[in-house]
Amino acid sequence: MKLRAHQKAVSGVVEGGRFPKGPTEWMGAEGVLYVSIPFTWNLPILRRKLKTVDMYVNHIVVGGPAVRLMPHFFDEDPWVSADLGDCPGVMQRANPWATKTSTGCVRTCEFCAVPRTEGPLKELDDWPDLPIITDNNLLACSDAHFDRVIDRLEKHAGVDFNQGLDVRLLTRYHAGRIARLKLTKRGVRLALDNLLEPAFQSWKYSLDALLAAGIAKRNIATYALIGFTGDPSEAWARCDLIEQTKTKALPMWFHELDAMKVNQVTEQQKALGWDDYERRRIMQWFYQHKRAKR
Repeated sequence: MKLRAHQKAVSGVVEGGRFPKGPTEWMGAEGVLYVSIPFTWNLPILRRKLKTVDMYVNHIVVGGPAVRLMPHFFDEDPWVSADLGDCPGVMQRANPWATKTSTGCVRTCEFCAVPRTEGPLKELDDWPDLPIITDNNLLACSDAHFDRVIDRLEKHAGVDFNQGLDVRLLTRYHAGRIARLKLTKRGVRLALDNLLEPAFQSWKYSLDALLAAGIAKRNIATYALIGFTGDPSEAWARCDLIEQTKTKALPMWFHELDAMKVNQVTEQQKALGWDDYERRRIMQWFYQHKRAKR
């Protein structure tokens, strides 16, 4: 009963508001305010907010993925300085169950910020022993590192591979080891970003391997990047295809790496046939099964 209660508690953190959609703030010594900023569209709002901070704040240090993408955004604000390094414990301030066992990635996908924010893949010697894994590409790590990660996860309830698993690298061995974990709902996430033959075949092989290993369909979801190269009809077809397998489709709206507004439809996306109604229609249907209103 204690194990089930713990798993339910962790699952609640994972399923509901996994990470904040905005900056994480905390006070340090000598009146220094630290702010970790996840998204570039947080930057303009934060700048306006920081101009009216508490009188007891002597200085502000900003960091996080958005600052790594736009390191000079605060150059004209003398009370703010940028820290592009890694600060231990910041991730746990945003989500106390989250950890990272490696940084960077072996891929250089043009829609992804990781090559600029973290660089090449690097395995960590040690990491906070927590059940939500946020590695950008865990399966690109060595077999020895993967096994160490899974060995440490086996004692946890509510394991969640938050950033997804690379379908081009997933093997039946990976699937078998993951199947031994106590996963959350949708704790294993794949990706299907287009319906071209290599991408589709890799996704289908990975899904079949996970199911054959005994992982329940409720534990599997698939990210579907939309608004990048395909039109709305292609995006619907891809998400429908995913859900025909009785697993969950998670459409993800493409943002430019320097986007200043969240969920904005760019001129390039309009040329593909997108508008805000089409964006909301597919997002609301697959996340909430609600129909968007004009």
